[in-house]
Amino acid sequence: MPPIAALATATILLAPTPASEPPTWVFFADKAVPPGELEAMLERRADELAPRSLRRRMRVRGDRGVDVGDLPPASTYVQAIAATGARVRATSRWLNAVSVAADAAQREAIAGLPFVAGMRPVGRTQRADRGPVWTAESTTSAAFGVAETQLALLNVPALRECGLTGAGVVIGVQDSGFSLQHEAFAGLQVLAARDFVQGDDDVADGPGDGEGQDRHGTMVLSLLAGEDGDEYSGVAPGVSVILAKTERIDEEEPYEEDLYVEGLEWIEGMGADLFTASLGYFYWYEHPQFDGKTAVVSQAATVAIANGLVMFTANGNEGPEPGSLIAPADVDGIIALGATNLDGVIADFSSRGPTSDGRVKPDLLAPGKDVWVVRPGTDNEYLQGNGTSFATPLAAGVGALLLEAYPELTPGEMLALLRATASQPDAPDNDGGWGMIDGYGAAGLYCTCTDADRDGHFAVACGGDDCDDADPAAHPGATEVCDGRDDDCDEVVPADEVDGDGDGVLLCAGDCDDADPARRPGAVEDPDDCVDNDCDGEGDPACAPTTGVQTSGGGSGTGEDDASTADPTSAATGPDATSTSGGAGDSGGSATGDQGCGCSSGGPATSLWLMLALAGVRRRRPRSRVSSRLE
Repeated sequence: MPPIAALATATILLAPTPASEPPTWVFFADKAVPPGELEAMLERRADELAPRSLRRRMRVRGDRGVDVGDLPPASTYVQAIAATGARVRATSRWLNAVSVAADAAQREAIAGLPFVAGMRPVGRTQRADRGPVWTAESTTSAAFGVAETQLALLNVPALRECGLTGAGVVIGVQDSGFSLQHEAFAGLQVLAARDFVQGDDDVADGPGDGEGQDRHGTMVLSLLAGEDGDEYSGVAPGVSVILAKTERIDEEEPYEEDLYVEGLEWIEGMGADLFTASLGYFYWYEHPQFDGKTAVVSQAATVAIANGLVMFTANGNEGPEPGSLIAPADVDGIIALGATNLDGVIADFSSRGPTSDGRVKPDLLAPGKDVWVVRPGTDNEYLQGNGTSFATPLAAGVGALLLEAYPELTPGEMLALLRATASQPDAPDNDGGWGMIDGYGAAGLYCTCTDADRDGHFAVACGGDDCDDADPAAHPGATEVCDGRDDDCDEVVPADEVDGDGDGVLLCAGDCDDADPARRPGAVEDPDDCVDNDCDGEGDPACAPTTGVQTSGGGSGTGEDDASTADPTSAATGPDATSTSGGAGDSGGSATGDQGCGCSSGGPATSLWLMLALAGVRRRRPRSRVSSRLE
């Protein structure tokens, strides 16, 4: 039997299998990309994605950000499905599938198509409120109104004190609908909205919707981003949101699993940084299938996370029995939330782990019992409610504040950070995971240190790792440049950036002898010392290589033509070399591999000590050249 999808605030009633059958997923074997057209199709898809989405993908994936999985199902395949008389409901690029409304004969015809890899029913749900949800009186505080306690449990007030509101972060919220008439939404920035139920852009109740369909999503949104002066506050009122309406509540047997997938793909492609949905699928799935790979929504969530989208989801309200979690909370890498009351005690309804493959779930805890939300259908009233549906947006709001502080956090890094700073990081269990979220602890140095140069690294002086917090080019991971400083903060200045002779010129800047301050670029060249004083790589004119053939008594051949045309076997190669002329002068030749010095030896009377001195100069020159090429 197919799964039942459920709002996580709802208790799913065990009803008999209805006579009507759910829509069907149809999975295709391939994308049928025409030969030679793949590159052009990928480029078109990259152009369709929001630039923010493409940048996120490239940063996290380390590639161009698109691949074959981003292409839509082949149009010829979809047309063939429609030709059977089936109605196509939703399309998934990531799953290479469509969902269809089809009768038995049509499903049989579809199954016989050669490109169909498989079929399965779309998940369905029955909805019932998870009571109690009630109106209550409460004394408001000066800062966050009735929401003070639930925010304090997550250490949100401390985050807000250090300036974090979620500004600059884009969150995709997926639910049953959203009414924005309440004063708490007066300042909310909505970037985009889409109703996948009715096929329009109005996410509030409208023609064709059941009464109160937008109720659940409205309450969820208030916990994330609502703000109403000193009466009420959500966690991150500074965020911008993308809203997707994917749940229908007015039908006895609504089917939303396909709309969930369609909405998730849309939100990810629109450029969201973070996604939260208090929706889940569990009934008619058996526990062995909660492996993070079987449920269709789990498969889609896995792709979204790989694309760099940070995802928060409800662990479910089916506790306290072990293994009572729902999908996609079973995905490895999604952040699944359990619920506590306002005293921090785990709610009995909060679903427990583990997953079927033995992983701990939930990941974290947040308040989800007796929490304060806006009262849908009013302008300024509030009520309390229960469910992991409400713990999820509170946790997602903390995630938004952390993304404001650390914009480069990947989904894996976000999960690891929240786990490491939660209330039981060293002893996770399947009741509460790694424990209650501590937003302030997760923010760490952002709230306790300084980043004066705004390079994303905090000063060493207050516990950070930025060795120069006045220069954005110097920080861990920075590229070393030829400046004589430790640019990458590894406490080591590269050898070629050390000015050993104190002449103000580094090896990496062209100093060919860092032991001799007289040798550096721009130094005065001495034409008679056979040394490259100005480090230009050219020897003195009087010191060009020689063949060792003496052209006159007491003198040696020094012309460049002699060096380039002489037979190398005739060149002097050592102290035993002899002149071919009638004179008895020394050749001035060098040992094999050295550049010969053609300076005049002064005739046959030249002393042995001068010969040795000159030979020493010639032997030093290659060492100087080697030092100038240090990498």
